[in-house]
Amino acid sequence: MKIYDITATINEQLPAYKDGERPLVEQTMFMAKGDACNFSRFMMTMHSGTHADVPLHFVDGGAANDTVDLAHFFGAAKVFRLAVTAHVTRADLLPLDIQAGDIVLLCTGQSIKMQTPKFDDDYIALALDAAEYLVERGVKTVGVDYLSVEASATTHYTVHKALLGNGVGVLEGLVLADVPEGEYTLAALPLKIEGGNGSPVRAILAMR
Repeated sequence: MKIYDITATINEQLPAYKDGERPLVEQTMFMAKGDACNFSRFMMTMHSGTHADVPLHFVDGGAANDTVDLAHFFGAAKVFRLAVTAHVTRADLLPLDIQAGDIVLLCTGQSIKMQTPKFDDDYIALALDAAEYLVERGVKTVGVDYLSVEASATTHYTVHKALLGNGVGVLEGLVLADVPEGEYTLAALPLKIEGGNGSPVRAILAMR
């Protein structure tokens, strides 16, 4: 069975949204120095790297990591490759075979940026009409290949609210460069953090 790892590697060079807090990875015990084992710790935000957004992120009182329906992050998924140079619009999505219950993963050619430390403020995100269309179609989850479904210049976070407020799961920071268009099984489960509003995930796609 062919499995695609669509997760950005966690290290201190991982890009951070608007050049914010990057992960800290620190080894604290070393067998080479006589310790009984190798042991490390890490610290990162809930929205670092390849991660899930859950409703609580933008919906006060919404489902948290430990209460969200995990079906949003496991199941049948469709990968679509879009030749766009601006934010994805409703018109860009209309030709695609998007059905109710789909997990929709959009590759816009930005995965290489997930391996570049400097934050790219001019990334491609979803326009509000694209988010509204996905809600209308009844999709289960949408995933994108950079750090946010929302344009960097936003102040009202209408895209996040449109999706998370209407039962659509969100995956951000996916690495889709080497994944052909098609249908897969996705696994990208958030950590069970009580009251968490998002979580890094180890996201994989298995060919169906």
